This record gives sequence, C-alpha cells and structure tokens, in this order.
Amino acid sequence: MTRAEKAALRAEGRGRRRGAADNANEAEPQKEEKPKPQREERQPTKREPLKGAKGDELADLATQARDLLRSLRGIEAESVSGIVRTQDGWTVTLEVVELRRIPESTDVLASYEIELDGDGKFLSFARGGRYSRSQAGGDGR
Repeated sequence: MTRAEKAALRAEGRGRRRGAADNANEAEPQKEEKPKPQREERQPTKREPLKGAKGDELADLATQARDLLRSLRGIEAESVSGIVRTQDGWTVTLEVVELRRIPESTDVLASYEIELDGDGKFLSFARGGRYSRSQAGGDGR
C-alpha cells in the first residue's frame, strides 16, 4: 500500500468520524463503506532453543576472544566478564585496562565485546563503556 493510499484511508476515516458527530441528530442514509484491506497475519517464527557448551569449550572461546583482541588492538584482556550464547554463536565480554594510574583504584577500564559464530570464528568487535576500576558495577552505579 502506497503512502497516498494510506493518507486517503486516514482522511476518509477522519471524515466519517466528523460526519458521525455532526449528523448524530440528523437521519441521513449512511454511505456505503468500502471494505477495509485485510492485513496479512504473520506466523511467529519458531526459534530453536540455544544449545549449551562444556567448560572446556567456554575456555577455548575465551582464549580465542583474547587472541582476537590482542591481534586487533594490541592489548591484553585483564579478565573475561561474560560469555553469552546468541542465535548466531557467542558474545564474549573482556575487561581491559586502558589507562593505568596510581592508585590502582583509579585505573580506567573498558569492556570489549567480541562476537564469534558457532565455530568460534570472528563476527564482530566493539568497545563498550569505559569506567573507573573503583566503580562497583562497571557501569558507574
């Protein structure tokens, strides 16, 4: 349906509502209404349940993500803060010290997310938020 057709249908509906309010007391024959176009019902897509992984598989994923981060940014991950199964594979979250300071509690850290497919091959790489080591949740809360 084009924009013009949608606009015409909206205008027609507004006209009917206004006409009904104006003519509530008058007995006029009603105009013949055009049948409304029916919407296509979308079938919900069934997602397969996510499959788990063994501990050694998770360790391999973490190692692959650390190696990718080292090769892309030239920095070492301080820790792995999350490994999440996705529909396409895995998302590994790594914590990195971006700026060392004294005292250590004022270091600036960043979260990096590395997406891997089901076979452990690289899909995407992104830096998340930066935060001070002294921030308890890593998100400033």
